[in-house]
Amino acid sequence: MKPSATLAIAFPFRLRLLMFPVCGFLYTAVLWMMFAFLPVHLKARGLSDPMVGMVMGFYSISALLLMIPLGVLSDRVSPKKVLLGGAALLFVHLAGVRVAYSWYAFLFLAALGGLSWAIFQTVLMALFLKVVSPAQRGVKIAVYQMGSYLGFGVGPLLAGTLWGDAGYVDMLGYAIAGAAVLIALVLTLKDSDPIRFNLVDYREDLKQPRALAFLAVWMIYATHFGVEQTSYTLLMRRDLGFSTAEVGWTYLAVGLWMALMAPATGRGFDVRQSLIRLLALGLVVSSVFQVLTAYVQSVPGMIAVRLLHTTGDVPVILAMGIMTAAFFPQGRLGGHSAVVYAVRTLGAFAGNYAAGLAVPLIGYRGTFVGSGLLVLAATLFLLPWIKKVLHLQAPRM
Repeated sequence: MKPSATLAIAFPFRLRLLMFPVCGFLYTAVLWMMFAFLPVHLKARGLSDPMVGMVMGFYSISALLLMIPLGVLSDRVSPKKVLLGGAALLFVHLAGVRVAYSWYAFLFLAALGGLSWAIFQTVLMALFLKVVSPAQRGVKIAVYQMGSYLGFGVGPLLAGTLWGDAGYVDMLGYAIAGAAVLIALVLTLKDSDPIRFNLVDYREDLKQPRALAFLAVWMIYATHFGVEQTSYTLLMRRDLGFSTAEVGWTYLAVGLWMALMAPATGRGFDVRQSLIRLLALGLVVSSVFQVLTAYVQSVPGMIAVRLLHTTGDVPVILAMGIMTAAFFPQGRLGGHSAVVYAVRTLGAFAGNYAAGLAVPLIGYRGTFVGSGLLVLAATLFLLPWIKKVLHLQAPRM
């Protein structure tokens, strides 16, 4: 084959791989345009703090019944078709949030949004891991995660700046347009061939001690996500008096920092292969600065503390992606990615619900102290187990 012909084939393939982080960016940006200020919108609609916590928690818990079946389905049919369904659900969900007023309506819409979120978090990652080679896995997963990190930063900033001119409901019109573009982008993704296997194979994969340890740590760590979803924006808006634009800038700073950190962290892992150090150090740093978030008084202070907090988050999230790819067979990554995300969802829901109940007692600041101390204590307690079983090479039987 001529060199020019080889390049002609390789370039479109690489471009199609690049569409995975692009889709991850757009989905996360659109979702967080809605999500970052949703607690404020719910309070404006007259919902109490426990009701807000319940609605936010529904995004986490609502998809659990279908999450794992959808992950298995993506192994047995076209994952791209499942992703198209998730993008369509996002579009419908955003359109509904624009017109909803009652607590029950928001709960129903949260169920749709949570299902869409689950599909994209599980199937997009699983499909990406199926179509890339395992060489330099750390860097490839980090580049994939960059898209979501940038979306996490850009979405709230767009929402915060647009809100000043249009209001929350009108701002959602831009998010809906983004969801329509996402549907078109999903059509460009490289698909994978479905495979056939026994469902009992999933159970055998999950019985590994290292898989159980991985999932236990992931669930505990994920509780702090739920606290952030419920309390972070309300802490800045209600306790600290930040403007919507200032809230948006804090999200952007964090998202850009995480995106910049990800490739270097992935490259460092590929060189050192130090999974346990990556995970343990990240957990400690993340939890310590989660606690210190409660003591921030200014916008620069908030940005500084959250950058340090996410200096721990990035290696933890990267380690979770690496373990998902390394611990489970490639052909069953759809189902296992769904299990991993279901565990994260349970942890986040626990954080959502606990934060909603705790706010009247300890305030928004107190929820950050509690969640950070929980993760720190659990990390120190589980560290001997982590060192014993969390290794990339499966133990000999």
